[in-house]
Amino acid sequence: MQQNLINGPARPDALCALDKARIAKTWQHYYEDRGYDLWGFSPSPAARMLAQAILDSSPRRSERVEIVDWGCGYGRDSLYFVELGFDVIGIDVSERAVALARGAYKQRQASGIPLLGSASFHAGDLPSVFKCRTGQRVHAFFSNRVFHLLSEIDFGDATRDAMTCMEKGAFFCVSGRSPEDFNTALMEWVPGREGEMARYKDSARRGHDITFVTKDRLLQAVGNDLEDIDYMTATEPERVGSPDTHLLILLGRKRGCVSDEAVPTVRSNLAPDTGQPVRPLIVRNC
Repeated sequence: MQQNLINGPARPDALCALDKARIAKTWQHYYEDRGYDLWGFSPSPAARMLAQAILDSSPRRSERVEIVDWGCGYGRDSLYFVELGFDVIGIDVSERAVALARGAYKQRQASGIPLLGSASFHAGDLPSVFKCRTGQRVHAFFSNRVFHLLSEIDFGDATRDAMTCMEKGAFFCVSGRSPEDFNTALMEWVPGREGEMARYKDSARRGHDITFVTKDRLLQAVGNDLEDIDYMTATEPERVGSPDTHLLILLGRKRGCVSDEAVPTVRSNLAPDTGQPVRPLIVRNC
């Protein structure tokens, strides 16, 4: 890879590897520095929405519900799902995050509080984890606040990988930082990507670029694969003690039969022209 960078432009796959290495290094540092204090253990708004949707769709479902938590971090949302009786496959690029998640799960098991579900945590990516799970399909794919960190190539790869591990009718729920989150005091636009990609002015956060997530970007990636698509907005602190970030959340279900001509059914709590909420976002504690 170094030779490619020295002698000429890097190949797309080399650039993807650089992006992944940058993200992994950045978050490895965050988890080593802050650990469980990054967000605490309150579940994210997106996790509450997915859980509510699953429970509302099949309140008497007897078989196990398995969820992939992609970018699980130290497991705050994974443990919430486990407490509700779901089985979780947690995946993260940060080995430190996975170690923290395993530790938190063991502590929860030892606490004496009954856990209705189960969890396993893995360092790596979706294809590597499912390589030894040939034919396995899950009932939901979940990812909170990861997609805005991905390059366009990785964005597309992530959604395609997600669809391959989901059963028909499975839920797809992801959240990412929306353009409303751009803060002129903290960020600057990346030249040539104004309105799309920003970076922090603080040199300590170099490498933490943000490619904002929009409805069009999500729909282009997964529109033909999903039905009953619903867009929602939410806010939550970037980390404990920090200002809120503005999130765009997509919740949908994998089609039983996908074709290029398929037209997704889309609902939204955003007015199409103004981007302003037209109804309040209600999150029920499940």
